[in-house]
Amino acid sequence: MPTVALATEFDDYDAEIYRALLALTMQQDVVRWPTELRFNGCRSVRHLMEPFLRQAEKSDVRHALFAIDNDGGARRHPEHDDLHDVAAQARDEVDGCRHCWLTDALPAWWTEGGRRAAIVVPVQTLETWLLTLRGDDLLPSAEQVYNRDVLKKRFFGRPKPPITVCRDQALTLLKQDDALERLRRRPSFRRFEVAIDSWRVHPSE
Repeated sequence: MPTVALATEFDDYDAEIYRALLALTMQQDVVRWPTELRFNGCRSVRHLMEPFLRQAEKSDVRHALFAIDNDGGARRHPEHDDLHDVAAQARDEVDGCRHCWLTDALPAWWTEGGRRAAIVVPVQTLETWLLTLRGDDLLPSAEQVYNRDVLKKRFFGRPKPPITVCRDQALTLLKQDDALERLRRRPSFRRFEVAIDSWRVHPSE
């Protein structure tokens, strides 16, 4: 049962959804490593990456996941492409790829000695995946809907329920028998699976 250091934009919601996504994809229970550091927004995830990993290393944690929303637009924060020049994209904080922006900040020492890290950036928001799970027809596609609030409102409705209700709503969807099949319709989710593929080779770590 792997213990994973999870750094997300919202500790009380996103982190638990990603823990469940990891468990679903890896087909085994995943334990979230407890930390006193608190994340609030994408910049905190990047800014606290180094001290977060230093603390995880001291606790002998060997797996870390960093996740933020794409928060993109027609000309801003493009969806990640493997052909991106990571350093160039990362330098452009206004318009550059968010996936590259996080990848560039990941310290090289973390992956030395067999430790693993995954960078996850759903397009445009985590709720894109949840809407796909629910079976919503996303027309135009989520990759073309640039306002995250539109997608969040579509999933949660208005007024937005308490965070515990939001979390339970999402976790219930992840328990569907065809959850993985549905999620794989999103290119950003398929990249997430690729990122953690090597984790499955060493489930005891």
